[in-house]
Amino acid sequence: MKRRIALAAATLAAAVALPLTATASAQASAWHFQGAYPSAAACDEAGKAGVLLWGPLFVCSPGGQGWYNLYVH
Repeated sequence: MKRRIALAAATLAAAVALPLTATASAQASAWHFQGAYPSAAACDEAGKAGVLLWGPLFVCSPGGQGWYNLYVH
């Protein structure tokens, strides 16, 4: 009896957890534009300052007219 209850609880937990992890991993694969900065140093500083918001993965890439675009993961 205890075994059946444990199996039912594990099945319910998996049914709830699997859709949540699938949604999180689908969103985690995209890069998002976060801002434009006048220099590479300013872009890098902004990326480092926002680590608590978007995590340690960010990229500064040259944009148009000398601006640098900050993309976060």
